[in-house]
Amino acid sequence: MLRSEIQKETGLTRKAIEYYEDKGLIHPQKSENGYRDYSINDLEILKKVSIFRKLGMSVSEIGQCISSGGDALSSVLREKQHQLDLDEKRKKILEMIVKGESNELINQKISLLEVEETIYEKLEIAFPGYFGQMIFAAYQPFLNEPLEDDGKNSFYKYIAYLDRLPAFELTEEEKKYIEKISSSFDMKTLKDVNQAKLDAIESPENWMKDNEDAISQYESYKNSEEYQNSMMKQIQDKLKNFMKENQYYEIAIPLIRKFSKSYDNYYKKLIKANEEYLNNKYQ
Repeated sequence: MLRSEIQKETGLTRKAIEYYEDKGLIHPQKSENGYRDYSINDLEILKKVSIFRKLGMSVSEIGQCISSGGDALSSVLREKQHQLDLDEKRKKILEMIVKGESNELINQKISLLEVEETIYEKLEIAFPGYFGQMIFAAYQPFLNEPLEDDGKNSFYKYIAYLDRLPAFELTEEEKKYIEKISSSFDMKTLKDVNQAKLDAIESPENWMKDNEDAISQYESYKNSEEYQNSMMKQIQDKLKNFMKENQYYEIAIPLIRKFSKSYDNYYKKLIKANEEYLNNKYQ
């Protein structure tokens, strides 16, 4: 099928179709002259994508649903229902505050609410601002679950460790740079970035093969004079040194692995994937 036919069937724009292809949701055949031939399967996937996007699902969530044959849809539904339930409870507590209910009753409701908060939400509340975002963004996919009893001790040790850290100092210029690049970097984008990392460790060999050009371009950029003299490099080096000086990798990572089972599983796969990457790189 031609792209014009796909557009007519799905109502999607050309740019949208190209974007979903770039994200690996569809795989049209490419001819020598650059034209794409879309299959019936591509069409059915794009129809689902169109519906899911209208329902507010992120591209990473849609990718999970499609790759799992729909099995992940129940998980996405449960997560969204959980968030809706929390929002409704927060709304009711706000209404109680407006009505002037007693602090004792309000605190009781908040205590019940805190039990249902995800680990990520608890960390965001404990450490608002750019420091928390810079630290927790990489762990976001593994913290969307309530804190289990057997992980509480490690979680509060992690909180205490972070709270004892010296201030992570950024210049005004660096702060403005972070604000500028993060202004369009919403949670959906963050989820897509993190989903790409998850995909990479699930099948390192296939991922490296499929992204060979992108990896080569990325490594060239990292070695370029442009990147070496960039504000991004400056901030990344500062954060890396800050973590090394405060033994973040030796103290914090083991604690995170204890209160987040999904991160512990990811960490083990990451070690294996990194070994495969280095083996392939130096062969």
